[in-house]
Amino acid sequence: MQTAAAQPAGPLTFFHGTDMTSALQLLNGAALDAATAGARKIDGPPGFFLAAEESDAEHFAARRGRGGAVLRFELSPSAAQQLMGAGAVRRPIPTGPRSPAFAGDELHVPPGAYDLFDRLRRAGEIKVVPA
Repeated sequence: MQTAAAQPAGPLTFFHGTDMTSALQLLNGAALDAATAGARKIDGPPGFFLAAEESDAEHFAARRGRGGAVLRFELSPSAAQQLMGAGAVRRPIPTGPRSPAFAGDELHVPPGAYDLFDRLRRAGEIKVVPA
């Protein structure tokens, strides 16, 4: 992620692949919820994951079966910096033996930063639209 001295001038764009129900809830302003996310989790650590490349998010949406959806999230430089300060990490997408070759990396938002993420969304610092 960017440091304060090297902040990008515009928003950072990420993508989230999910099921249609979750996508509609997020588009309608639903807060991130650790219990709900945990119940729908397929694998990996807890958290909210945003892929830097839309094609990678499409992979994760397809894992949800028919009706998967991809959302585009735009984070202001300030939102990205605040999330990083709260424990979010930009890193390579973890892979396993059957993983595809991913095109980009991910932003992992841990459950402890969900409240901040939601506050930033309500403040307009994070925007979500269909991809």
